[in-house]
Amino acid sequence: MTRLMSGAQPNRGFGLVEIMIAIVLGLLLTVAVLQVFVANNRTYQTGEAVAQVQEATRYLQSELPRQLRMAGYRGCLSKQDISLVNTLNNASTLTYDFNAGLRGYDNLGATLPSELATHLTGDPAPLVGTDLLMIQRPDSQPLSIVANNNAAQLFAVEEANNVLAIGDIAIVTDCNKGHIFQVTNITLSGGKANIVHSGVNSVTPGNSISSWDPNNKLNIYGTNAEIMRYGSQTYYLATNAATGRPALYSKLNGGAATVMQDGVYNLQILYGIDTNADRQTDRYVTAGNVSMWTQVLTIKMELLLGSSETGVVNTRQNITFNGSTSSAADTRWYLPTTVTAVLRNRLN
Repeated sequence: MTRLMSGAQPNRGFGLVEIMIAIVLGLLLTVAVLQVFVANNRTYQTGEAVAQVQEATRYLQSELPRQLRMAGYRGCLSKQDISLVNTLNNASTLTYDFNAGLRGYDNLGATLPSELATHLTGDPAPLVGTDLLMIQRPDSQPLSIVANNNAAQLFAVEEANNVLAIGDIAIVTDCNKGHIFQVTNITLSGGKANIVHSGVNSVTPGNSISSWDPNNKLNIYGTNAEIMRYGSQTYYLATNAATGRPALYSKLNGGAATVMQDGVYNLQILYGIDTNADRQTDRYVTAGNVSMWTQVLTIKMELLLGSSETGVVNTRQNITFNGSTSSAADTRWYLPTTVTAVLRNRLN
């Protein structure tokens, strides 16, 4: 038999106490690692959410004023109280009435005003309690008119062939008059663009007047006139079917409304009006308190943007928006922002 040498001790394994201590220490270490991971992940999620919302805010702060400040612009006719001659079909409808320059709707309900419901046919329904704004503005740089040699066509600089297209709504103005019409054809002739505005039915809405009376000087435009692509643009909030979240929608003329920015949870609008005709903003009011839209000199849009994910913050934020402070509906990260645009054509 093998005998143990004198003084040697037999090999011993770990006892139950040692194993339990090791397990506890391992669990404590795992918990600590998990806590660090969860904290880092929360920090990452919060950082991503903040960056996402701030990027959306920067986009709206840049793009919206650029579009809004041109509301109602009509070239040198802008500051004169002269109505446009609108030759479009359905010229009295909300979509194609271009005389006001802009109009708004405050605190929309589930049932829309009839003219607005018609305008938004087929589009996502506006969110109840939010505001809507429609502006009319140029959508191109002004181009020079060479001459109006015919009652059914305008001759502009050749560049107009690259700017305007068949189906575009256009405005031609000088300092005394203006016409709104739809382009039905463009041809080049002798270094000039021949812009036709006939009454064909191949475009929508089409022109109700196919030929402007050449014997009436109010229909004749000379080289002091300019032409621009023109249109109405509508801004409102609706649920984005692709994400299930509220979004800011934009609608051009009678086209389909499209998402301009996802994750916009509220929109409230105030209008700076000139009440004494000195071309200075006297006070801000809601749409329901604007008696004449031609008095509006500034537009102030307050928007509430939120992150795409919930659980970004531990506790719901207290949000100050539209003059009051309340608790957020969930644990997204929210950021209120205000976009202010001065209608430059209406100021001194």
